[in-house]
Amino acid sequence: MNNITLNNIEQVLGAHEPELSQNLTKLFAKLLERNQDPTFVQNYTGAIKLRFTKEFQTRMGREPFSFSAFGRACYAAGIVKTFLAIVTSHLYTQSQSQPKERYIGQYNALEALGHFLKTGNFAERRTVLEEMKKNHAINICLSHLNHPLCIFRHLAIDTLRVLASESVLGENSSVTEVADIIAAVCGFALEGPDFFVEGMRSPNTTWQSQMVMGATDVPSKRATEHIPRFYAMAQESALWAAHGLLCTTPPPSRKHCLDILKKKPEILDLLFDCAIITRPPWYPETQVDSIACEVIALLFQWPSHIVPGVSTPQDNAFRAQEWKAITQAVAILTSRDDWCEKIIEVWMKIEEEDWREVRGWFDRVEVDYHASEPLDEDAFVQVFKYRGTSRIAMLRLVGTLSHAAESCGVTNAEIESLLRMAYLASRKVKSASELDHSKPEDRYMCTERMEEIFRSPVYTISLSMQVDASLQIPDESIMGPTALARLLVVLAQRKAFDTIQGLKKAPNGLSSSTCLNHVQQITNPDVIRRFLKIALQRVKAGMDKGRERARKADNDYARVAFMSAAELSAALVAFDSHTQGQYSKEVLGARKELALALGNAAEMAIREKRWQQALSFGSGAVNVAENIPAGEHLDTSIIAKNKRRVEQARNAISAK
Repeated sequence: MNNITLNNIEQVLGAHEPELSQNLTKLFAKLLERNQDPTFVQNYTGAIKLRFTKEFQTRMGREPFSFSAFGRACYAAGIVKTFLAIVTSHLYTQSQSQPKERYIGQYNALEALGHFLKTGNFAERRTVLEEMKKNHAINICLSHLNHPLCIFRHLAIDTLRVLASESVLGENSSVTEVADIIAAVCGFALEGPDFFVEGMRSPNTTWQSQMVMGATDVPSKRATEHIPRFYAMAQESALWAAHGLLCTTPPPSRKHCLDILKKKPEILDLLFDCAIITRPPWYPETQVDSIACEVIALLFQWPSHIVPGVSTPQDNAFRAQEWKAITQAVAILTSRDDWCEKIIEVWMKIEEEDWREVRGWFDRVEVDYHASEPLDEDAFVQVFKYRGTSRIAMLRLVGTLSHAAESCGVTNAEIESLLRMAYLASRKVKSASELDHSKPEDRYMCTERMEEIFRSPVYTISLSMQVDASLQIPDESIMGPTALARLLVVLAQRKAFDTIQGLKKAPNGLSSSTCLNHVQQITNPDVIRRFLKIALQRVKAGMDKGRERARKADNDYARVAFMSAAELSAALVAFDSHTQGQYSKEVLGARKELALALGNAAEMAIREKRWQQALSFGSGAVNVAENIPAGEHLDTSIIAKNKRRVEQARNAISAK
């Protein structure tokens, strides 16, 4: 087409090949012409963005993603380089003297690239990401977090989220880049909505409301009421961007995470600050706090072939590499000011939240803040899932740091400060069959305490890819007792129980969230005995859950259930080892359950051909069996079966 004008947009973009490619090549050159009409740029970038949006919406959940003929032609014609050049041309000034059409054109161009990437398959998404990085997209997004228009700050966050969650930015970035992005997005999430509110109030920038509300002529009052909600959605996207950088497949090495923390240790402070962001009435369904907790868990997670507390013949390699990195990362955590209080503060924020007040916000958010649609009961129940996620992520962190308590100089007072939250997390929760349906709080608590984390990269969901979950944390019924048992192990190792019982005043450094009375109660021998019996019951319940999942061929979910049961068993065995038989009666059977759990985890790994996991779990099971007292009655056929599993895994690894 010789003439590309404002009046023939549909003909230009709707042409067939080879004319389409010719049109796009001419169009992209024309968009970058000096003194080009801003309305021309605005309308063409908007039309292209709309085509990608419709493509994504049409295909989502119906057919596999891959570039359409239009998408392929756009890529070949250089859409990435062209649109990023549009975004950075006529750079904004504080005077905001540009016509709004130019800003809208730049906004359309950057948003279009995010929509374009999402229409692609895995390889195409990676290619677009690499092209965007080559053309400085990351620096553009980071600089736009200081843009004088709030819509560009929002879009910069959204673009980083797309690159990190819908593609593989985390795998394609240096440690420095990952650290810089996490720090920047957390900083954005902690700023609050004031800048956005001012953008809706100022006469020079109220026009942004058309981008925010998706309509023109929005009254300033309505836009100003809605804008905190718009900001809160970007807050959530900001944390998803951080999450996507670390939730990769395969998961990042422990050294990679350590290097991120070494580069910018203040990331931990920022993430904990995000984890205690108060739920806002304008966006009560937020999960910004729970995503922050998951990001913290990702930074300190264990390799997928390791059950914490279980030693195997392969330990030497693990201890030389991964374990060393984990302990150094924990040392960075414990060197931060008030690190222990921050963990407790996340927990207390959830404990102190009034669900009835939150329910009221849900009922009013459409009227008060112009939510696009009312929030239903399902959305409200999700809040308790998010709360559950935060709780188990913090318990996971407590369990992990207990293994490094000695090398990282964690004090007795810090261990004692964490006892209460782990103790509360070990309480019985009514099962679905025991609920009193006249008490909604029972149902909500059940939802919260039964939440598990099986998190895969976001792009694997939209692309229907089967991968091992990058972050796996069991529900509170297992994670709570595991955290408490591990804290008790540390105190037992230090022979601290008698000292605690003899204290007359709270030790220096004990958190204000607890008191000496709580600490003495939790470490009282009778209370410990009751807890150990409950913990062993939870191990058996975890084993039953694993077997049920195995029967349904949910092998990965079953494996995690068995691994979790094994970790709790290992903590009980460790406690028994450090208390000179004082509690042997209560933990009788824990070693047998540990051998069974590890053997079953190995079997699930074999079924999914995860040979390194199978070797590690199987070897652990064989190791445990060698030290089991006769009174635990472990069947010799189980021992033989575990040896066969180890041999099968070894052979498979050798054959690779």
